[in-house]
Amino acid sequence: MDTVGQDLLQAFRKLRKSPGFLCVAVLTLSLGLGANTAIFSVVNAVLLRALPMADADALVRVFHEASRGDTMPSSGVDYLDMQAQNHSFSGMTGVDGTDISLTGPEGAPERLQGAQVTAGFFHVMGVQPLLGRGFQADEDQPGKSKVVVLGHSLWKRRYGGDAGIVGRTLTVNGEPYTVVGVARPGFVFPDQAQLWIPLTWEGSNIDPTNRGAHFLSAYGRLKPGVTLEQAGADLLALSKRLQEQFPQYNTGVTTHLKPLHEELVGNVEPALLMLLGAVGVVLLIACANLSNLLLARSVSREGEISVRLALGASRGRIIRQLLMESLVLALLGAGGGLLLAAWGLDLLVALGPRDIPRLAEVSLDGGVLAFTFILGLATSFLFGLVPALQTSRVELQRVLRESGKGGGGRGHRTRHLLIVTETALAVVLLVGAGLLMKSFLRLQQVDPGFKADHVLALDLALPESTYPWASPAVQTFYDTLLERVRGLPGVKQAGAAFQLPLAGGSVDSTIRDLSRPPPEPGHEDIAEVRVITPGVLETLRIPLVRGRLFTDRDGMEKGSRVVLVNEEAARRLWPGEDPIGRTVEIGANFGNGLLGGQVVGVVGSVRHDGIAKEPSPEVYAPFPEARPNMMRLVVLTEGEPLSLASRVRDEVHALDRDVPVANVRDMEAVVSNAVAQPRFYMLLVGVFAGVALLLAALGIYGVVTHAVTHRTRELGIRMALGADRQQVVGLVLSQYVRLTGTGLMLGVGLAFVASRMLGSLLYGVERTDPLTYVGVVAVLGGVAILASLLPAYRATRIDPIIALRHE
Repeated sequence: MDTVGQDLLQAFRKLRKSPGFLCVAVLTLSLGLGANTAIFSVVNAVLLRALPMADADALVRVFHEASRGDTMPSSGVDYLDMQAQNHSFSGMTGVDGTDISLTGPEGAPERLQGAQVTAGFFHVMGVQPLLGRGFQADEDQPGKSKVVVLGHSLWKRRYGGDAGIVGRTLTVNGEPYTVVGVARPGFVFPDQAQLWIPLTWEGSNIDPTNRGAHFLSAYGRLKPGVTLEQAGADLLALSKRLQEQFPQYNTGVTTHLKPLHEELVGNVEPALLMLLGAVGVVLLIACANLSNLLLARSVSREGEISVRLALGASRGRIIRQLLMESLVLALLGAGGGLLLAAWGLDLLVALGPRDIPRLAEVSLDGGVLAFTFILGLATSFLFGLVPALQTSRVELQRVLRESGKGGGGRGHRTRHLLIVTETALAVVLLVGAGLLMKSFLRLQQVDPGFKADHVLALDLALPESTYPWASPAVQTFYDTLLERVRGLPGVKQAGAAFQLPLAGGSVDSTIRDLSRPPPEPGHEDIAEVRVITPGVLETLRIPLVRGRLFTDRDGMEKGSRVVLVNEEAARRLWPGEDPIGRTVEIGANFGNGLLGGQVVGVVGSVRHDGIAKEPSPEVYAPFPEARPNMMRLVVLTEGEPLSLASRVRDEVHALDRDVPVANVRDMEAVVSNAVAQPRFYMLLVGVFAGVALLLAALGIYGVVTHAVTHRTRELGIRMALGADRQQVVGLVLSQYVRLTGTGLMLGVGLAFVASRMLGSLLYGVERTDPLTYVGVVAVLGGVAILASLLPAYRATRIDPIIALRHE
């Protein structure tokens, strides 16, 4: 230990004598290690950290798959059958994520993300509330007292962390609910839920004719000793029995399982692993640069090393001392990297899209600190071992013979190999960044099917106690509100819709033309159902292709049942035919019977489920036929949309002060958020590629500068013998242009292989896009030539007499 301490002290002293080298080396390592630490922090929080549930590996998501390949949640009655008949789960729970209203004297009315869950939810999830309890076995049955469990952040924010909250009565969805528990910190399942209420088994939830209404996400906890494959086979056999019992609804529908962790993070895992690979490439390029710096520095230390060897130091002792210097650099770089990561994480989380799960949990915890330390240790060997081995092979006679001649140029083969390596690695990152940028630009050019400018949107949820679902009171409220909002100064049009474009979620239902024979079970046409008032299509400027739009009288009378369909539905259901005048039946029931009616218009297709997803068949039903009490208000304004938000909110509260107004936003922001993930990945990879390009350029510049320095005498003699500047420049450049070309070709091959990781992240761009590859080769080749040209031009200014004195 004393020897190690002496080596460390000696390493510090030696590095302190070269402050310029020390600063460059530490800064280079800090950039590489800081980027790796920051991205690993995200990967650790999102992919590696255990879910905040007991024995989370036993939790699975149960989902159904139709014969056409679509996946969907369960219906209420299907869930009850699975719960009663499966042999693989120790417990099952159903979850319906939804907005929930919270009103009362403690604060302004709020519309919060919450969930209706079956009684066994907290038990199956393996979560014991921080205060109080979860739901008891019978609290999801009709007639039971209404109870609620609060989320930890909501409890802290709205109720000041009052431990006496358990047992108090709150107004939830317009009705009194008793608080029975407060969740533990970090438990926000599903979808950042802030409170939970029991899902009551009554009405449409248990209606046998509503088996085709898939709304309930089902989860199960595997029994001890039961594997995922065994449970999957059990549920698949059960789904086949349901097909036989209920062919009208379940033909072609099979049941499958997926681990809960995979369900939550599966969509972002490829992108995060891609980012981790990208920062790994940056670190490798940084190591190549540092190796080059150490090799160049070793030339000036040959005298020192030869003296140590002459005095009896072993080669192993010399290698250990040099590696200790590399370790000191790595530790200092790791410290700088942690500082950069701590600063960068806040920015990373702030810029990160909200749909990356658990992003808010990112932190520099003990696991991340250990990762940085181990990575720094490995890095010290990665960039220090080869220079240490080469430096320790000093030929004493050669060193003494060359003493005073400016040293030699040993290690050039290693430096040349490092140039090829870092050039190839830079190509990989630049190609990835180029493909992601081109993909993002393609997404930006996609027409979502509506116009978002000058549109204000906000969410409303009427209290169930005052405005029962599908009741005339709901109709009266929205009719009155829209009339008042349309009369506000600066408002051009307004409407309300059950769902808005790009907001997520949909109601899928069967749709059939009543003039045609009923389809075979399992072969029904499916469309997304949109419930809207007049004014919505005009506000969003969704074009009318033919026919007419809804009027105020549509749906108000029994004989006026009408629907609209989008172009995609018209194309699939009536190819080459005119759908106007056809009568359709829709399998969805919002409480006033099955929807449907005569098709009176065809409107443009809208990308409701995401910019990158093709439009689905859609059918629009008039609001009076459904009357949901949860609607989204859209307002077309003459000026800045958000400037009218307070006046629209005042109109809502003038009608009923207990109606919460939530999620006020500009629809242009909604469109922007729809491409937030690809924009985030593109920006990060672009930054990493820029760093890689800079490091590669600096590496080439450093190597060429070093080579010119050690060829001073040779170049001076050539110029003394008549060589002109162009010949000298060509002589210097030729070798390094060949090296760069080799690196470029190798990099293109590596990029072709590595780009497979980007397949799921690209839109409208092939991973082998030739323009991207040609552009990267041109840019990196140009930068490499420029980095070589500067020291080469400096060589032409060598005075031959001074060069000869270099001897």
